[in-house]
Amino acid sequence: MKIAIEGCCHGQLDDIYGTLKLLEEKEGTKIDLLLICGDFQAIRNMGDLQCMAVPPAYRHLGTFWKYYAGIAKAPYPTIFIGGNHEASNYLWELYHGGWVCDNIYYLGQAGVIQYNGVRIGGLSGIFNDHHYQRGHYEKSPYSPSNIRSVYHVREYDVQRLMQIKQPMDVFLSHDWPRGIERYGDLATLLRWKKYFYNEVLSNTLGSPANEQLLTHLKPDYWFSAHLHVKYPAVVDHDKWQKQTYSQAVRDILSGKPAAQTLPAAPVANPDEIAIDDDSDQDEQPEPSMPPPETQPQDDQGNTDEILIDDSDEDGDDDQVVETPNASITRFLSLDKCMPRRGFLQVVDIPAKNDQGFAYDLEWLSIVKAMDPYLSLQHHPIAIPLSDQVQSTIQEALTSLQQVDLQIPMNFVPSHSAHDPATQPSHELIHQWQCPVENQQTRDFCTLLGLDNKINGGCQPPATHEVDSPSKRFKPESSDQ
Repeated sequence: MKIAIEGCCHGQLDDIYGTLKLLEEKEGTKIDLLLICGDFQAIRNMGDLQCMAVPPAYRHLGTFWKYYAGIAKAPYPTIFIGGNHEASNYLWELYHGGWVCDNIYYLGQAGVIQYNGVRIGGLSGIFNDHHYQRGHYEKSPYSPSNIRSVYHVREYDVQRLMQIKQPMDVFLSHDWPRGIERYGDLATLLRWKKYFYNEVLSNTLGSPANEQLLTHLKPDYWFSAHLHVKYPAVVDHDKWQKQTYSQAVRDILSGKPAAQTLPAAPVANPDEIAIDDDSDQDEQPEPSMPPPETQPQDDQGNTDEILIDDSDEDGDDDQVVETPNASITRFLSLDKCMPRRGFLQVVDIPAKNDQGFAYDLEWLSIVKAMDPYLSLQHHPIAIPLSDQVQSTIQEALTSLQQVDLQIPMNFVPSHSAHDPATQPSHELIHQWQCPVENQQTRDFCTLLGLDNKINGGCQPPATHEVDSPSKRFKPESSDQ
C-alpha cells in the first residue's frame, strides 16, 4: 500500500493533491492513502478564519472550503491531525475524530483508527507546559488568549494514548518527540536550522509528551512536521532508553569546536508563519531556510522509500548501528507545501485487509473507559492509578465486542461553506464561530454509550445555515 506523507498543509489541498497526481504519472504508481501531519486548516468560511491563530496578514481561506462544499472531492483517502494553525472551532466539533468533508478524516485530539488494517494513531496540537495539565476549557468564539491555548496538547489526551498495549504501525504528531534529532544527521540539521543549536544542547527541541509516547508506543513509523524541515532519523529503542548516541552527535552535544563553528542564524523570511507559543507577544518571523541547493531534493532516489544515510565520514564509531532484534522506529519530519521544499514522501506499508476506514477496538475501549475524566474546565479531573484504568478498559472492551467497527461515511455539514458570490455580515461571521451540535460526534458517543460532552448541549445547525454553494457551481473533477 503506497502511503503519501505530507508535512504542514497550510490549506493548500489543491497543490498537494496535484503534486500527488503528477507523482503518480511520473512514477507509474498509485497512491492509496495520504497522511497530513498538521496545520491542515479546515477553514469552511470567514467565521473559521477568525478561530485560527495566525497574524491577520496570514489569514487566507485556502482551498479546503471547496471540498467541504462538495465543489471538489478529495481524490485520495486522507487522514490528518491538527497543528497550531487550525480552524480550532471546527476541529473541536470533532474532538473524537470524524470526517471534515467527504474522504478526509480527522483523527481527533487524540485517536487511533485502521485503514486497510494498518493501525494509525495521532496526537493533535503542540506541547506547552503552561497548559499541559489543564482541562479543555476553551470555548469559541475564542478570546485572544484562548485562541492560542486551544491547540496546546493536554495530559489527559496523552494519558489516553499511554493506555495502548497493542502494536502501532504509524503515529502522527505535529511537533517532534523531544530528543529525536539526536538519532539522525544532527550536524546537517544544524546547518539547515542553525537556531536549533541551543535547544539541541539543552534537550528542549521537541515535545516531552511525544517523547513519552514514542518510548511507550514504539511505532514502526513516526511522522511529524511543524519545524519546516525534512529530517529523517532511526530510533533503536534499546539505545533510545539508554540515551546512546553516535560519536558525531556526542561531539556536538559536548560543544567541541567543530560544533561551535556553525554559522550565525540567517536573516528572517517574511513568508514564514511563526508564532511564539509560550507567550502572547507579537509574532516574529521565523528564520529562513538556506538556499534551495543546500536542501535535500525530493526528486532524487526512490520516492517509495525513506532514505536514511546512517554512515558518517569519520568511521565506524559514528555509524548508527541497529541492535539485532531491537525495536526500531523510523522517524521522518517533513516541510510545508512550497516549491523546492521537502514536503512530501511516499512509503510502502503492506495492507492487512481491504476494509478501508475502520474504528480500532482497543482505542474505542480506552475512549469509553476514560471519558469520565475528560474535563471541560480549567482544572483537570484526576485519573486513577493505571491498574484501575486498565481494569475499566477491559470492561469496556468486553461491552464493545458487538460494535460495528466500519467507520460510517456520515459526513454532514454543520455550518455553511464560504460563498465567493456573497459578502457575509459581521453578525453571520460571529454566528459561524459559535458551537453547534455535530452529528458525527453525537453518533460516535451514542455508539459507545457516552454523553456527548463536546457539543451535546449546543443547538443543532439551522437548515438554512448548511446550504452549499455547490448547488450553483459545477463540481470539479477528482483528477485535479
